[in-house]
Amino acid sequence: MPLCPKLFYSRIILAFFLCLFQPFMVWADTEKNIKIELEGIEKDWSETIVNGLSINRQKNSPRLDSRSVQRLHEQAVEELKHMLTVYGYYSPEVAAELTETDENNWLAKYKIDLGQPIIIRQIDAAVEGDAKTDPAFTKILNKLPLKIGDHFDHQSYENTKKAFLRLAAERGYFDGAFACSKVSVDIEAEAADICLVYDSKQRYQFGDIEFPDTVVNANLLEAMTPIEPGEPFDANKLLRLRNNLQNSGYFATVSAQAMTSVREKAEVPIDVSLNENLKHRYSAGIGYGTDTGARMSLGWQNRYVNERGHRLSVESRLSQIATRVGADYQMPFWSENIDTVGFNTEYKQEDTDTSESRSIAVGTYYNRMRWGWEETGSIKFLNESFDVSDESASTSLLIPGIAYARTWADDTLYTRQGGRVSLELSGAAEGILSDISFSQIVVRGKYIQGFGESNRIITRATVGATEVNDFSQLPSSLRFFAGGDNSIRGFDYELLGPENDLDEVIGGRYLAVGSVEYEHMFVRNWGAAIFTDFGNAFNSWSDPIEYSVGVGIRWRSPVGLIRVDIANGISDEDKPFGLHIVIGPDL
Repeated sequence: MPLCPKLFYSRIILAFFLCLFQPFMVWADTEKNIKIELEGIEKDWSETIVNGLSINRQKNSPRLDSRSVQRLHEQAVEELKHMLTVYGYYSPEVAAELTETDENNWLAKYKIDLGQPIIIRQIDAAVEGDAKTDPAFTKILNKLPLKIGDHFDHQSYENTKKAFLRLAAERGYFDGAFACSKVSVDIEAEAADICLVYDSKQRYQFGDIEFPDTVVNANLLEAMTPIEPGEPFDANKLLRLRNNLQNSGYFATVSAQAMTSVREKAEVPIDVSLNENLKHRYSAGIGYGTDTGARMSLGWQNRYVNERGHRLSVESRLSQIATRVGADYQMPFWSENIDTVGFNTEYKQEDTDTSESRSIAVGTYYNRMRWGWEETGSIKFLNESFDVSDESASTSLLIPGIAYARTWADDTLYTRQGGRVSLELSGAAEGILSDISFSQIVVRGKYIQGFGESNRIITRATVGATEVNDFSQLPSSLRFFAGGDNSIRGFDYELLGPENDLDEVIGGRYLAVGSVEYEHMFVRNWGAAIFTDFGNAFNSWSDPIEYSVGVGIRWRSPVGLIRVDIANGISDEDKPFGLHIVIGPDL
């Protein structure tokens, strides 16, 4: 019986589509795996070389079949020889073996005999133009990583070229170019001759700096500028200008760029763009700490009181043990020696388990950077009324002081490597607006070192000493106590120190506390810690030391690390336990 034309054509169309899609149907059902092994090369190179092989890049292709795998395997031999020239091996031998371990699974092995490396036979390295006498270029030539007799590799050569170009851009040689940059490889002699000559042409100078009209006057902007028009271009000075403007607090965004596209007469103009911050800044916060209990803060700042850039801020901090209200009037100085001068005043009332105090302070201070440290010099008049145990007194002091601090960190919220060190010196002289004479030094340090992907060791220490002619008149805020969140966590806040005849803590002349902590993050942002704290406040360095050990939970929150610790004061007969909760950055 003849087929119906409609049925006949339907079968032809069906057969056509089956033939067309059959390969895809097979591919979809077949999962392939190619394992690649390299022998005879350094482990550090392996990942880079494997990633460069076509057989690795195409191993997940749905079109891959046995013939394709064989072709890519044979191609890999030449690819390996080519890639090894980058490391200075121009005559390697490669033994290749491909095995189909089971259906659709292959093992590709490449055993490599590197042979003799190419050795640097001759180097012609020089700098021409204005940079010929530039100490920065002289230094780079003297420390050239390419030396006669060394094993040649292209990566070091390319990195050296980039170092020349980067330094030229940083130091204003905008027309410079390589007069010669080539490597001649003599494979038979296994030697390489390098020619690397950089012609810097002329060095450009800083041109005029045009500041836009803004909330502060031109004198203050110029004081923040480390650049003098007409001096040689230096990108580091341009970066300092940008940082000075950004850190001043007057501007929300800052742009300071060298206009290299419009340079004329060997000068590069500097274009500065500034967007002002809002004049008034308001802040509020709430929190909790086991030392302070519930706490809150309110603050207001006028970022620019006048066009000279003066600032005024007022802040209040309230907690279950303390009330503090202060005001600070700050004037930018921006001289070569002093950055900021200010005046401040503060009222403070504190009630702890060991003392009660009420004080008012008025003073002045300056800030500057010296030797890479933040230096703060101050002088303040303090009047403090205090009750410690059965002692009550009111003392007035004129206290000059100086402090140095330095902080470094790879991450300010969660530090893997970093620390902070500070030194504070202060004192007063009886008869110079002071009821007693005293001198005090306090040194604090904290160091954090991460290891592995999720571990940290955290150490900290504080040492202080006071000399005073009448300890009973020394305000409680200047005495040393121990115990609490940032001290010895097995004991409550300021519950450790010398005691009087009533066995009540009255504070000491000296302080020495330290801590060692190991932290491990288990799952993402969650972890745990074990620690030991030790030390005390003393009147004699021979007084006993207190110890505590504990464990804690850690959570890396968006606002910083949240620490919950439970510690046991093992040196005390009663074995007290302390619960401590701290929120905030590490340093």
